[in-house]
Amino acid sequence: MAKLVIGIVIGALGAYLVLNGSAEAPAPVNLNEDPAYVANKGVVEAMFQALIDEDMEAWSATVSDTVKYTGAAYTPNATPNSGTKEDWLKSLQNMDEFDDFALEQVVYLPGLDGVTSEPNGSVRVYVHYNATHSSGLKIDPWFYLNINSFEDGKITSYQSFGDVGGVMNQIAAASAGE
Repeated sequence: MAKLVIGIVIGALGAYLVLNGSAEAPAPVNLNEDPAYVANKGVVEAMFQALIDEDMEAWSATVSDTVKYTGAAYTPNATPNSGTKEDWLKSLQNMDEFDDFALEQVVYLPGLDGVTSEPNGSVRVYVHYNATHSSGLKIDPWFYLNINSFEDGKITSYQSFGDVGGVMNQIAAASAGE
């Protein structure tokens, strides 16, 4: 009886390996081709172009009125994602102190759901800015943007990470003639 059971187990294992080995492996998925990601990346590109063009009306068209915003600048006692569209716009008004604002290098990455690891349409961006401050100081910081959600072609959740304090310290030193 034991030989029969062993024979059945080995036979079943052999059949499984033969059948499973003959199945084709799924084709790799290019996450950069995910339709939701492609559409949302276009929204982010339009947002950047509006910033370069200093067109706040065009910028506003890419951002939901109910956006949850977290800027890169340190704000005491701020809760992540507690910022509003007005807060974001106010932070952008500081760009009036800069000329020749440009994107030196931009790396777009499709985002994945943190639980399922499936594409979720979010857009991750590493961006290398370049500008000249009114003091004459040229800056070129890197920032990381996590644009988590979109609705009706507008950004609904945005987080930015970068060394704003370092840039401000450089500006202060340049303005002081150091």
